[in-house]
Amino acid sequence: MENNLSDRVRMCSSHLIRRNVQLFLDKLITGHEKWILYDNIKRKKSYCKPGTSSATVPKPSIHQRKVLLCLWWDRKGPVYYELLKQGKTINADLYCNQLNKLNAVIKEKMPALASRKGIVFHHDNARPHTAMVIQQKLNVLGWEVLGHQP
Repeated sequence: MENNLSDRVRMCSSHLIRRNVQLFLDKLITGHEKWILYDNIKRKKSYCKPGTSSATVPKPSIHQRKVLLCLWWDRKGPVYYELLKQGKTINADLYCNQLNKLNAVIKEKMPALASRKGIVFHHDNARPHTAMVIQQKLNVLGWEVLGHQP
């Protein structure tokens, strides 16, 4: 427990020292995935005579429909997002393709940041994010990965 706490303190201290040296918030891009639940209920009007009951409405499905929202942002707001089709999840190949698209958007929207190769990238420790293919891709892009505690 104490070793884990000292690691966190050391990481936080290094980020604070670094912030004093340069404005890394201008270079920071963060990404995350979130499941979005949706239910497109189609309701129809039902007219009935006074004294009679209206049409019944079936209960919604026990299995809710959901899509995965993948979002990357900087301190000014969203940079890039993708909504995956229903039933799709993140794997290393898909995440690698998303990083390519994100890099293209960064070059288009923030050319000064992209030309300096000064991007500090932050994502969690999910399996697709820690795959060797992704680590190699981030090295090729020249992005510095900000440490994330387990």
